[in-house]
Amino acid sequence: MKIINYISFIALFALLVGCATTIRPYTFEQVAEGMDQAQVEHLIGKPDRVESKDGAEFLHYSYHEDYDPGSNSGIQTQQAKRSMKTRNYVIKMVDGKVETAKEATSTSTL
Repeated sequence: MKIINYISFIALFALLVGCATTIRPYTFEQVAEGMDQAQVEHLIGKPDRVESKDGAEFLHYSYHEDYDPGSNSGIQTQQAKRSMKTRNYVIKMVDGKVETAKEATSTSTL
């Protein structure tokens, strides 16, 4: 019985590690005004892309909830996929320091 519990634990651990992404919404909330880019990257990782505009640098991050039910294509699976979304975050850096950090929406501006 111990072997089955051990194998189950290892399988669950591998599944959870396999679902890891760079950024988590709760970690993003720890980004504070005045941090430099190295501090931000240490906290949440490298940005997905960097954009320069009007003397500022914008660090773009995204977090996507993954759902992989295998070959199951039932109604519950379709509903679960629709409820999952991608969250986009933007950090505005001015003079090498965080000026603003927030979740981006299609209409938001920093």
